[in-house]
Amino acid sequence: MTPLSPSLFSRTAAALSGRRGRGSSVARAAAEQIDRILAFALGLGVWIFGAGDAAEIAGQSRHFPAWWTVLALSGVFGTALLLAGTALRAALPTVRNIAATHATVFAVVVGLSGFAVQPGQITDDVAWIYRLVPLGGVAATLAWRTPVTAIYLVAVGALAASSTGWATGDLGWMEFALTSVRIIGITIAFVYITQLARRAARLLDKERARAHDQAALAAAEEARAGERARFAGVIHDKVLATLLDTSRGGSPSVLARQADHALGQFAAIGRVNELCTDLEAIEAIAHEAGAATDTELRVQVRHDCNSADLRIDSAAVAALGQAAAEAVRNSVRHAAVPGRTVARQLTIVARESGITVVVSDDGAGFDPDQVAANRLGLTVSIVGRMREAGGRATIDSCPGAGTRVVLEWNAPDET
Repeated sequence: MTPLSPSLFSRTAAALSGRRGRGSSVARAAAEQIDRILAFALGLGVWIFGAGDAAEIAGQSRHFPAWWTVLALSGVFGTALLLAGTALRAALPTVRNIAATHATVFAVVVGLSGFAVQPGQITDDVAWIYRLVPLGGVAATLAWRTPVTAIYLVAVGALAASSTGWATGDLGWMEFALTSVRIIGITIAFVYITQLARRAARLLDKERARAHDQAALAAAEEARAGERARFAGVIHDKVLATLLDTSRGGSPSVLARQADHALGQFAAIGRVNELCTDLEAIEAIAHEAGAATDTELRVQVRHDCNSADLRIDSAAVAALGQAAAEAVRNSVRHAAVPGRTVARQLTIVARESGITVVVSDDGAGFDPDQVAANRLGLTVSIVGRMREAGGRATIDSCPGAGTRVVLEWNAPDET
């Protein structure tokens, strides 16, 4: 098993576990928000009704015993006030429990109203408590599932109709049926609108969760592709290069360094990126490029006064160093000129906005347009590696005029 597998599996597992962990909250965001808004509107609506009908409530209170009035006002308006005060901040199960309490207390108050008043004592069209039945249905909708809510609507509607007939003195079956249909019908309209809003929120959450899952899978696939690309780059840059140099009788010390670097880069695949300073980046790039060969390589470093503010993630530093090392190896293999020594130079320039690495020689040169597109040294190890790290590589060469490889990485624009 190569070192690729643990990092690949761990990153894929992290992406998928993150998808499950965040997906649960994504899948409920709109549904929870609409439930909170409806609960707040319900609590506020009960108090708006109470303020608008305060005179009628006070007038009708003389027909009811004090115990019922206290129970109705404190139970109905008290739970409504608690619901409005907690709907937007408390845990959603707590909000639903308060809604269930409001619906239950309301049903009890409606049921007891028939025993609390003498027949015919209410001369208005209806007692004030029965006008709140639709809002009680909304509370039941927020608190319970549809079957329980349906039973609640029928039961409270029948209680309200019978109590209305008792309070107004009209106890006929026809009036009871008409009042029941009217109360239950209006309540169903309120409940239906509430359910439509909740269903729309759930559909929105479902689509958002689906999009989130697709993005997570795409990110995981991108991570796997990146792992494969980095793995292929290390195979070409280090493993194959070491084997090739071994077959050519390369220096044992250089071969040992190359093998050690190969193992280190395999182990580094998949690690979390860290930020490097300009000096750390320069040191790492120079070390990587210098270790690529035992041939003399002149190194020149320049940085301006603001480069100390530069922060480069370790993946970009690694890409710059490895691409520079590959450019040095290519120069050693292909730039030799019979009868003279080829001069090679590594130039590293750090600025506040980024870093530039130049590998140049005065060797044989070549025509970049004649290089096959599948040549891994240029396509993958230099151009592709820099593109993956968010930078770019430019190769300037012509036969007999040497080669200049320019590697550039600029810090992301935070604006």
